[in-house]
Amino acid sequence: MAKLGVIGVGAMGGAIVRGLIASGQLPAADILAFNRTRERMHSLEDEFSLPVAPDAATVAKQVKYLLLGVKPYMIAPLLDDLGDALAAKPVVISVAAGKPIATIEAHLPEQTPVVRVMPNVNAQINQSMSGIAANQYVSEEALAEVRAMFDAIGKTALVPEDHFAAFAALAGCSPAWIYRLIDALAQAGVAHGFKKEEATRIVAQAVAGSAQNVLENLPQGLNPQALVDQVCSPAGTTVAGLLAMEDAGFSAAARAAVNAAVARDQELSAS
Repeated sequence: MAKLGVIGVGAMGGAIVRGLIASGQLPAADILAFNRTRERMHSLEDEFSLPVAPDAATVAKQVKYLLLGVKPYMIAPLLDDLGDALAAKPVVISVAAGKPIATIEAHLPEQTPVVRVMPNVNAQINQSMSGIAANQYVSEEALAEVRAMFDAIGKTALVPEDHFAAFAALAGCSPAWIYRLIDALAQAGVAHGFKKEEATRIVAQAVAGSAQNVLENLPQGLNPQALVDQVCSPAGTTVAGLLAMEDAGFSAAARAAVNAAVARDQELSAS
């Protein structure tokens, strides 16, 4: 029996598999995968000699943990099709946005352990921030093992499921918003004479360093605003730019983005 089965090895499923193997968390031999489109499997097969199943049911029958890496709209049909293949009740791990645990449970045998995980796109470089919630049938040992899997591709946090919509906005959606911020600052740099690639590299490193500075200072009680105050000299360039950003609605726009993402997640969860 393989330890982890993965159904769906697209961008997220593939990133998780690569992270687990590259980190040494799981050897390729302990992972059994299936993808409806076989072409997506080729690189994983060639790179890691990853065992590949002939169909999804074979995966479900032969694993301790079953990771569903398919699109959210495919979750219910997939679980319904698996039917008796889930009789052994593997720990089902879902990374589907907008699909609550109760929705997944409705398509599984009673008392199946289910873990809901919200990773983000930075799993591709083992820098994800993943939120984790579980139903009452998941043992402490199983929850610890699932958390270790996702720690292999970044950092994790145990999150009450009723906070998942907000977590999805803060960690799942925010990379796209930060990419847009990086690109906007780089565009301004181009207007002042830099080449786009050079400006993007400068800004991206500044953002990466700033994020690390926040993480390292949080245990000492320094929040981001305290760090802002450290950088802003009286009547200086930084505070001039900061005031211009606020006049343009920067903080309000950030809050609006989170609120819109939470509202959309709640709509998806209700559908």
